[in-house]
Amino acid sequence: MNMIRNFQIKSARRLALLGMAMAVSLSGCVNQKEEVAHYQKILHSQPAVAAVKIPAVLALSQAMRLANNNNEELAISGENYLQALIAKDKAFATFMPHVGIGVSDFQMHGFTAPPGFPSVTNFFQTHYANVPLASTLNVNVLKDATAISSARLVSGQRKAAMLDLQSSLLLEVAQTYYQVLSDDRSVTVLKQTLKVQQARVTMVKHEFEAGVALRLTVLQSQSDEANTRVQLTKARNNVVRGRATLAYLIGAANLNHARLLNDFNPTIHLPTLAQLQKIAWSQRQDLKAAEDKVAAQAKNVQAAYEQYFPSLAINFDTFLYKGQFPTDSWWSGLFSVNMPLFEGGEIYADLRAAYSQYRQAMLAAHQLRRRIGEEVTIARADWLSGLQLEKNLKTEVTAAEAAYHQAEHSFKAGLATNLDVITAQDQELAAHLAYQQSRFQTRINLLNLFRISGRLTYPAMVELQQVEQHMPRPVKNSKEPLAMKFQPVAPHAKTGPLVRTGPGVKSAR
Repeated sequence: MNMIRNFQIKSARRLALLGMAMAVSLSGCVNQKEEVAHYQKILHSQPAVAAVKIPAVLALSQAMRLANNNNEELAISGENYLQALIAKDKAFATFMPHVGIGVSDFQMHGFTAPPGFPSVTNFFQTHYANVPLASTLNVNVLKDATAISSARLVSGQRKAAMLDLQSSLLLEVAQTYYQVLSDDRSVTVLKQTLKVQQARVTMVKHEFEAGVALRLTVLQSQSDEANTRVQLTKARNNVVRGRATLAYLIGAANLNHARLLNDFNPTIHLPTLAQLQKIAWSQRQDLKAAEDKVAAQAKNVQAAYEQYFPSLAINFDTFLYKGQFPTDSWWSGLFSVNMPLFEGGEIYADLRAAYSQYRQAMLAAHQLRRRIGEEVTIARADWLSGLQLEKNLKTEVTAAEAAYHQAEHSFKAGLATNLDVITAQDQELAAHLAYQQSRFQTRINLLNLFRISGRLTYPAMVELQQVEQHMPRPVKNSKEPLAMKFQPVAPHAKTGPLVRTGPGVKSAR
């Protein structure tokens, strides 16, 4: 009786353990909000639940915020980062055993022993049930541990690629935004130019009728008027196309009724070229992604080499419930070590391929580093050239305004015609347009410099807007270059040439 009671207690405990294991395995509901929050927190994004509402006046900072929240391409990159995190967790799960549970029921009826033999029931059970549990663990400790490190580096690479895409998206929004503003100004100026052309055609026609102008002059004037109409039509179409592109980037249905307002008017002091290159090499997310890829490939080389080491297999079988005699035999275990005696050729080929991919990643990272140096040089030169061009066009605007006022005074004094006044006004508007376009291009060049330097992030743009709106302007004679915008931080990886194989990478020979 005591033996039966102990058997029942032991079976009850094991069945309770089975119930707990099944409860854990069935708790696989995924909280999608928590999953998405992994990358939304990094991107500082808060996607809108309802349709995006566009204000009557859309500032550049608002457009950037909407794009950061609602652009699907950025969210897709975030999902790539999330999948890398999942792959890292899956690689860690390699060290968890595989467990299988089964139920068996054995019954034997109507078996008659041959003549002269005793009944089979004297030696065997004719009815019993078992609930066996079999667990298997097959690992190559060194190789699998290296795979976990490689998966961690891949997740860092995906994160850097996501942030690099965010920077590119913000720059694209700014470029489209300023292009729409420029096209709007072009429409305004071309309307005034068209009035000038119409007045000129009318005047030339009167002169032709009076016999003081040639037919050719009339035709040339009409051609100029038609060309202005063509330019006006193209400019209007460019406005529609630009607004459609901007609406797509920020996740809105349309921007037909929104007025764009430039709120980005920075006053900064530019660092030297060497400082900018140092900042870019430490901050560029695509370079960080390339360096993480190099490190991940180095881990892959190490993992390929570690295939030469033996793997360990553990098989453990037990019973959660046992009705078979003898009831005191509850478990069995088997430990085995597998040596890759005849797999050397395959492993060597894997090792060669891993080394090739590693060298390839190093070359790509080194090339990107050199390209960044080139891009910083060009972007800095473009910004400085744009500042000088803006200054020169400002002088042209001043001269055009003076010419327009002089034409007005001459017209009042009877020394000029109405056409002269309209022409001077047209020239003034054209000068203003060129100046505004230059200002817009200068801001795009500055944002591109931020992008090239790795500083065009959403938090940096928010901080810059706060500085522009609420902080006092820096003193023009200050020698501190871009104290808040281009502040160097500790580099995330070695910035020297990628010529070493790194720790843990063994020679193929």
